[in-house]
Amino acid sequence: MSSEGHSFLLVTLRMTVPSGRKWQQYRFIENHDLRSRLVPLLGTLPLSHSLLQEPHGGQPCRFSDPAVRLWQDDDSDRWPNTLYRSFAEADGPRRGLGEVTVTLRLHSRGGSVREVSRTVNECNVRADGQLLRTQVPDVLPLDG
Repeated sequence: MSSEGHSFLLVTLRMTVPSGRKWQQYRFIENHDLRSRLVPLLGTLPLSHSLLQEPHGGQPCRFSDPAVRLWQDDDSDRWPNTLYRSFAEADGPRRGLGEVTVTLRLHSRGGSVREVSRTVNECNVRADGQLLRTQVPDVLPLDG
């Protein structure tokens, strides 16, 4: 219990790509005003690409604002291009932008669990991941 009498939740944030690679973070978060309290955890998501797979699949990211451009490095021997190349070799060919599933799991001490998930593309992982907050109540009911 916090000093205000609110219990804490164990919150897991996970990114998964179709190849099965995953990344996750854990935090204890007070079970009060959850949508606001999740912002720092969701801020740990990478800004654009998950770094779990080759992101482009031959298709560049598109943005609604024509002034926005995704920086791409044409030097194939420089990181993260070497990382992406190893993923493409391991995963095989793919067309189109890579999909990333972002999952948020909230566990109470009493065993209640709430899980929300969203599949996003590799262009805006952090911004799209923040949309998970709209699927979470401000307080998780602890009776299940």
